[in-house]
This record gives sequence, C-alpha cells and structure tokens, in this order.
Amino acid sequence: MTIAVELTRTVDGPEVIAVLAARGIEAEVQAEGCELIVSADDAAEVGRLLETWASEHDLPFVPVLVDASSFALVPPAG
Repeated sequence: MTIAVELTRTVDGPEVIAVLAARGIEAEVQAEGCELIVSADDAAEVGRLLETWASEHDLPFVPVLVDASSFALVPPAG
C-alpha cells in the first residue's frame, strides 16, 4: 500500500524517513520536501510511528488521517 504523509516542515523529512526505515518501512521525499510517499502494509502503524516521532522530539504535531491512505502531520486543532 502507498501512503502519503504531508509534512508541516521540510526539515523533518529525513528524520521521519529514518524512523520508518528503522521499522523496515520504505519512504521517499516528494513535493519539494513537504510530502513523503511511504510503502507500508499498515497505515495505523505508520500513524503510530509519526506520533511517536513527534512526541520524542517535543514537536507540536499530530498525525491526522486524511483518508485511508494519507496522513497530514500538523499542529493539533484546539
């Protein structure tokens, strides 16, 4: 399955790719660094990894499921 991940900041791409790669999930940067294309079987796992990464880096971002095959890593609504 291909999962799109929209990033808020381009600088986060390499770190997010490294976190995914550590779990055996392939990803590549698209759209001038603001989007990742992820190859994974489990979208929920990708969401959990995104959330864990943001939390471990004390970043104010949460993964929001846009549809069955895409996330946006954005500041929480509120």
